Amino acid sequence: METKRIFFGLLIISCGVLAQEKPSKGSSVWDREALSGDWSGVRSSLFERGYEFTFEYTAEAFFHASGGIKTGSAYNGAGYGALDINGETAFGWAGTRLRFSTFWTHGVSPGQYAGNELAVSNIDAYDGLRLHEVFYEKDCGKLNLRLGNLLADDEFVGSVYRDALINDAFGQTASWSANAVNGGPAFNAPGLGLRLRYDFSETTYLQAGIYDGDVFDDAGGDPSINQHGTHFELGNGQGWTSLYQVGYNGFAISDGTDLPGWYRLGAWHHSSEFDKHAGGKADGNGGIFASVDKMVFREGHQDQGLGVFGRWGVARRDRSRFHWSTEAGLNYKGLIPGRDEDVASLGFIYGKHSSEITDVKSHESVLELTYIYQLSPAIYIQPDIQWINRPSGDNTIGDAWAIGLRLGVTF
Repeated sequence: METKRIFFGLLIISCGVLAQEKPSKGSSVWDREALSGDWSGVRSSLFERGYEFTFEYTAEAFFHASGGIKTGSAYNGAGYGALDINGETAFGWAGTRLRFSTFWTHGVSPGQYAGNELAVSNIDAYDGLRLHEVFYEKDCGKLNLRLGNLLADDEFVGSVYRDALINDAFGQTASWSANAVNGGPAFNAPGLGLRLRYDFSETTYLQAGIYDGDVFDDAGGDPSINQHGTHFELGNGQGWTSLYQVGYNGFAISDGTDLPGWYRLGAWHHSSEFDKHAGGKADGNGGIFASVDKMVFREGHQDQGLGVFGRWGVARRDRSRFHWSTEAGLNYKGLIPGRDEDVASLGFIYGKHSSEITDVKSHESVLELTYIYQLSPAIYIQPDIQWINRPSGDNTIGDAWAIGLRLGVTF
């Protein structure tokens, strides 16, 4: 109940600020990138010395209106804190970067009402304050190394246009997350690992990573074992997760007048033992996925305009929950005149269950419409609606409707 009061209190404050006349430049919080400001000059002073602090809080409420298992409402919250250190500025270590971060998730899962597998919210996770990303990064010419407690999805499934959507399957593809052990090293559980990236040019790159095979440290999927992110275990039959990707990112060299694109081809593999649907065991599981982000219309010389995205992934049919999945959608920044920083997005997901599963031979799909209303550089409000077809592939369950409202604040 306390977290719900925090959410609605923040929402009321934000709406109150919105209703006021905007003061003159520099006299209010309207132009701040972070709500807490510069801490009387301390924040900018630390940044000049190589220390950058980030504090964010995301709050959301979802109402499950019809279909699924039952109707009801749920609140979710996620707090994030990080310290990024420029090693060259702070210590004289050329080409180095350090990160220390924490993550706090709390609330109730909307999935208990919808009964779906493609999770309604990308901040829906087991409650707890946990150690998050902690890593050392080093540039060696065209080669970049990252070592520590890492989020593989942050680097291998990133997107220019999918990120505005709230459903979790627009992030880590279901063809990977549903078929690896406990989802793999991704939100909200990083894994010990090493990632290498080679930049052939400003646009073209090749990267690979190897990570802890079970970030929960429990094959049965009990999240309480590593609830706080400080239970580190390698070996004991957990195996390893590895990812590989080649990509071309035209956004890296865009001059603000062209229509850039980002194209990626990737693969994942898990070395552990998996149960086959027809019985028996199999060594390992894996799959491939390809994705594209492409700007198709630009409003003059600026970053406003229409972008499209698509992704397709497939995994081994005889041992995977989802044999394949695909996502596609539209993203428009500045759709409404005078609202240049707002983002409107429409996305569709289709996840095809393996035909070898005896208890389900179907699919689950999601259609999501969302709009990010940027109150200020530090605050946004995001209404969201999702239609969920065949939750968990069960055609005896009615299609579900989830209606949500998210508030994001950078402090």
